[in-house]
Amino acid sequence: MGQMLDKQVGELLTNREHGLACCDLKSSSVRMQKLPLAAEQALQLQALAQVLDASSECLGGQLLAAAIIDLWGSLPEPLRSAAQAASREIQQTGQPEKVPGVEFNLGGS
Repeated sequence: MGQMLDKQVGELLTNREHGLACCDLKSSSVRMQKLPLAAEQALQLQALAQVLDASSECLGGQLLAAAIIDLWGSLPEPLRSAAQAASREIQQTGQPEKVPGVEFNLGGS
């Protein structure tokens, strides 16, 4: 496992008796992602979530976030630069003023 994933798993096991903090699904900093997961891992995730007193969505999100941080940090330089450029492009095209059909009024009410 990578460093962040190791840390996340350690925290989950250490805090097991206190229950897993629930993730805030209404936060503007949270994005829901729909992704495929093999049936066996989906079952394992549900079982882990039940044992840790958490939702499988929140637990899966925490584990995936840690794995992404680890992967991002281990990318070789050409791929890391390409990923950073892609990230900036995705952020720019997702801004409300750049989405067709969406009106953006800076400072308006």
